[in-house]
Amino acid sequence: MPSLQSKKIIPLMTLGLALSLLLWSLVLVAAGAVKPGWSLLDLTVVRFWGVLLALGLLATLVTALLQRSRGQLCLCLAGFLLLTTATYSYLFHFEGALSLAEGESYEPFPTSFSSGHKGGLAPFPQVSFTLTRVEPDGKKGRAVIVQKGVGTEIDTNWRALGSSEVRFKGSALAPLIVVSSKEKGELERSYVKVDLAQGEQVFGFDTLPYQFLLSRDKSNGEGKDLFHLAVRRGKLGLYDGSVRLGQKVAVQGMEVSIEDQRKFALLEIRTRRGVVAMQAAAVLFAVVAVLAVVRRKAI
Repeated sequence: MPSLQSKKIIPLMTLGLALSLLLWSLVLVAAGAVKPGWSLLDLTVVRFWGVLLALGLLATLVTALLQRSRGQLCLCLAGFLLLTTATYSYLFHFEGALSLAEGESYEPFPTSFSSGHKGGLAPFPQVSFTLTRVEPDGKKGRAVIVQKGVGTEIDTNWRALGSSEVRFKGSALAPLIVVSSKEKGELERSYVKVDLAQGEQVFGFDTLPYQFLLSRDKSNGEGKDLFHLAVRRGKLGLYDGSVRLGQKVAVQGMEVSIEDQRKFALLEIRTRRGVVAMQAAAVLFAVVAVLAVVRRKAI
């Protein structure tokens, strides 16, 4: 009797680890501590439990071979397949957010993305395309991209783009900030991708030791072409006032102006591998588990 109980310890511990991992993940998602999905696997605790689960499966597999238990062996193999496919999918999963102005092209570099998740073995999406129009023909929530001379309209749903997927997240107007001086000419000319509809935005340039604060100025009901601009250097305020589109203001021997506005789109790109195999492995594991329970009850 004690020997039979000892043989069940490893399978029970493995099952307990799997259930506790599932319960812990559901609690974290419900509490809003992490977003549902792949970001959950970034937690050190979950990774640690995953390793323990793999060791438990391995020990259970050895026990099943020694006891010649076909049901337990099939359950372990199905569990290993599920764990392997899930790990593969996680390592090769990529999801990133980027912003492109009309006329800009996507380049597969880390600096192209403002945020996202990249698996340890996942490359940046190698697709190449140019954003040509944002919200074409007045259609909100859409944009047009051109890939190899072919235009494609994307919206808020995921659309296949080579081996990756892309979708539209939002749009805004990017002001063209020009900074120049009489001695050196133009020091900076860049479209700054900030969403002024969200209130005051703070930005800077790597080539200049200044901080810029920009917002819409709607005090006179002319919010489209009137801005409120503040320029700082450290804690020292250099300028704070209203600026019209095209107007130049003097700032410490320089001239700062907002010359133009251009629409830009917020996009999301993701690459997923092995998802179908992982889903199939999950179904197989569930079927084997049900058959094992039914067989045990029959005995």
